[in-house]
Amino acid sequence: MARDLTGEAGVNETLSKVIEYAKEFTGSEDGGVALLGAERKLEAARSSDERAGRADTLQDALREGPVVNAARTHKTYLVRDIASDGRWPRWGPLVVDLGLHSVVSTCLYTERHTIGTLNVYSSEPGALSEEDAENIQVFASHAAVAIESAQEGDGLRRAIETRNVIGQAQGLLMERYGLDARRAFDVLRRYSQETNTKLRTVAERLVYERRLPDGE
Repeated sequence: MARDLTGEAGVNETLSKVIEYAKEFTGSEDGGVALLGAERKLEAARSSDERAGRADTLQDALREGPVVNAARTHKTYLVRDIASDGRWPRWGPLVVDLGLHSVVSTCLYTERHTIGTLNVYSSEPGALSEEDAENIQVFASHAAVAIESAQEGDGLRRAIETRNVIGQAQGLLMERYGLDARRAFDVLRRYSQETNTKLRTVAERLVYERRLPDGE
């Protein structure tokens, strides 16, 4: 399992594997992962089906639910019967309407970062147990490392791609206008600043469309 999770997969594939393992460990029907995005806001990132994704998204929108609590406290939340649990009065009834009646949510975190939460759902009240919650909590420690590694890998790939396309754009400017590498980069940076466009976007337009952003 650990080797499978920490391979060369990107973030989306890793999240899908994490959810499938979590469902297998608990016998649950649905699962999802919510990740902390911009401004430390939880966002539903991946789910096994539409209703699990909806259950996670509702918690983000309402700012209440076991997912929100798990991310804040780094604890695991077991809800045996969502309908009779009064801790989240807005989220609970909406999720029951989706056909989900029990949930385990646990925090995904490493020594360096809080990454998000891992959540499994069942359509039956009482279907998830203390043992399931303990198993998910243990598994989450491995899953968090795998997700963090995949995020770093995706970031590195994007950085390499960005560097390559900027290098190609510099080469075009050097060839066309007889500039050296430093001055070619200065031209790209100036257009980026003047048009409020990301440097990578400026470079991509020059490489693929043979033009600079509007405003040049």
